[in-house]
Amino acid sequence: MNVTLSLDTQKLIEERMKSGGYTTPEEVIRAGLASLQQGETHGDFAPGELEELLAQGERSIHESGTVSAAELFEELRRRSEQRRGGTP
Repeated sequence: MNVTLSLDTQKLIEERMKSGGYTTPEEVIRAGLASLQQGETHGDFAPGELEELLAQGERSIHESGTVSAAELFEELRRRSEQRRGGTP
């Protein structure tokens, strides 16, 4: 397959390669396509929705604080036990 790229696109690819993250134009294109696929698969948000969710999360942290990972996993285990009919 041959693809004709605009000069702007070629420049973007060259910039990515100069940054050291990629050694070939093909790697840059593959990474871009992987990102596109991930966005289409996992990023099904309405315009502005993701930003609002992030803002809500930040407000929640300021208002309610955070919990440790250990506390979170303990709560998840407790809920799982309850769903399975075990003791909390």
